[in-house]
Amino acid sequence: MLFGAERWADIRTTAVGDRGARAYLKQHEDAVTLVECGDVAAAYDIDTAEDLIHLE
Repeated sequence: MLFGAERWADIRTTAVGDRGARAYLKQHEDAVTLVECGDVAAAYDIDTAEDLIHLE
């Protein structure tokens, strides 16, 4: 996900734990642009310090 800096304050009010910006995205579906990038990286999520192993 990429968000412009002008959206950060609003996202911060709803982003919690591993749910991240999900609530914000649902509220602003009309502003979402999907971009296919399946060939760019492996599919994994970084939510905890233990997950950082995926970045090596």
